[in-house]
Amino acid sequence: MNGDDLLQVLRTVVSLAAVLGLLLFLGKRLQKGQAAGGNPFAGLVPRRGLGRLRAITGLRIAPAPRAKTEKITLVARTGLGGKAQLVVAEFGGIRYVLGVSEKGIDVVDTQEAPSVDEASENVISLADAGAARGEDAGASSAA
Repeated sequence: MNGDDLLQVLRTVVSLAAVLGLLLFLGKRLQKGQAAGGNPFAGLVPRRGLGRLRAITGLRIAPAPRAKTEKITLVARTGLGGKAQLVVAEFGGIRYVLGVSEKGIDVVDTQEAPSVDEASENVISLADAGAARGEDAGASSAA
């Protein structure tokens, strides 16, 4: 092995060490960005340099959009005896009739959720029906 071969091996080892060091550094910065909950690449640009970068390029860096979380609304629930229940839940504009027991949850039926006007009409008609029978509108009958 002559001097040129030794020099080339040394260059290769130093280059490989530099690339591995850069990958480790960038990996740690990305982990910091993800832990902060924002854009994972935000950790790559130091905050001090971000102002200079904006001044030079004129770019605005917008925060990452957050996903909208849909809410699950419990519309009604009634016991069927023991630990079994019938539950009506609304999610994403669809109403689900669920059978809940010790063994699990089964979807009994699905339907499109009524609009706000239809829902208020149903509440009024149910209250009127209970009053006509002499029942309290807030009480539920046991099956």
